[in-house]
Amino acid sequence: MKTIVVLTLTLLALVAVGPAWAFQGELEAYWRSLKDVCDTGVTPEMTRRYQAAVKAADTAGYGGGRASNFWAPKNPETAYLDCFQAGGDLR
Repeated sequence: MKTIVVLTLTLLALVAVGPAWAFQGELEAYWRSLKDVCDTGVTPEMTRRYQAAVKAADTAGYGGGRASNFWAPKNPETAYLDCFQAGGDLR
């Protein structure tokens, strides 16, 4: 009986962690896509990666999702503008 309880709790924990792992992967892919935004401008890949990260964050509810203080990614347009405003350079 104890083994069944442990296995059930383990399975539930893995199901709950899955979206959080997906969120981290999508976020990392988005940050990588932004590395050349100051040189290339906003590309369709950056926009796709941003939308995927937003969707993953909403699904995971990680850190409270986009409505929390922990949601850091800027949309690609804002990241591009930061290259030229207030001395911000993402390089």
